[in-house]
Amino acid sequence: MGATNPNYVGAVRAAAMFSALDAAAVREFLRRCPTLRRPAGAQIFGPGEAAERFFVLLEGRVKVFKLSPKGDEQILHICDAGQTFGEAAVLTGGNYPAFAEAVEDATLLAVSRTDLRKAIAANPELAMGMLAGLSVKLREFNRLIEQLSLKEVPARLASVLLRMADEAGGPRFRLRQSKRELAAQIGAVPETLSRALGKLSSAGLIAVRGARISILDADGLAELADSG
Repeated sequence: MGATNPNYVGAVRAAAMFSALDAAAVREFLRRCPTLRRPAGAQIFGPGEAAERFFVLLEGRVKVFKLSPKGDEQILHICDAGQTFGEAAVLTGGNYPAFAEAVEDATLLAVSRTDLRKAIAANPELAMGMLAGLSVKLREFNRLIEQLSLKEVPARLASVLLRMADEAGGPRFRLRQSKRELAAQIGAVPETLSRALGKLSSAGLIAVRGARISILDADGLAELADSG
């Protein structure tokens, strides 16, 4: 069964769909649900598999992605600790529509429908939290669709870099994914990403040193991200 590491309690409560639970309820949830560990590169689920449980990421990073007929990877979401994935497929009772793979060694809380029903019965407010969490995911996917269909690669890249800076709490940060994964995240190939990084650097919007990014002109980057 699940562990009750204090850090895990915080990670579960950070997830939008479980934010209505108090610490005691989360500890009980952790005891009820199994905790899984997957090494970097391990597949967690794949398309077509029966969606019997969804996951709360307690430690590490996970990417959710699809493959094109040519085998190109399109990253739909990169999850950090305190985020959930696979929940929509579980709630609809269908199959997983995409792949999920550990980017770093990952610790996961596996939540079955039965465990979720028991948690909602004990705390009906959890249902509202779940709706809020799913709404956030829907907005993220709408934004992804808009970027991929309407915006050029430099604009997509500008948007992602601004979001990373916001998450890092400052204009200087280190990429936590490989440049190949960053390219897949914005619907590009590595060569196109390199050209886009060069374009943003030449324009004085960013500085790049290896995996380290410095945003030099946030307003200019935001204007590019909005312009498409």
